[in-house]
Amino acid sequence: TKVENAFADYRHKYEVQVGLITELGQKTAEITSLTEEKKKLQDELEALQVSMTPVEDEPETAHGLTTRAELVEKIRALGQDVLDGVKYGFNNAVGQLKVLNPTVELNT
Repeated sequence: TKVENAFADYRHKYEVQVGLITELGQKTAEITSLTEEKKKLQDELEALQVSMTPVEDEPETAHGLTTRAELVEKIRALGQDVLDGVKYGFNNAVGQLKVLNPTVELNT
């Protein structure tokens, strides 16, 4: 009976140890998989950071733009600013011509 109890205790400890070894193997495989995924994500992040690095002659207005949509919107806004500037310049030139030539009728 004493031997049987010791054997039962040993068997229980052995089963626990086998379970722990199995779990350790699973966790080791999981750690390996997660380490590979982390490396892949770090490489991807590095590639994205390199692609977002401003070029030497990049205008200040382009800094901070991260998506194509932001870039397109910025181009539209700058295009509208240019158009507004050209209209202002044209209207200013017409106004100057009218001041210098009050008797001439301009067709615009």
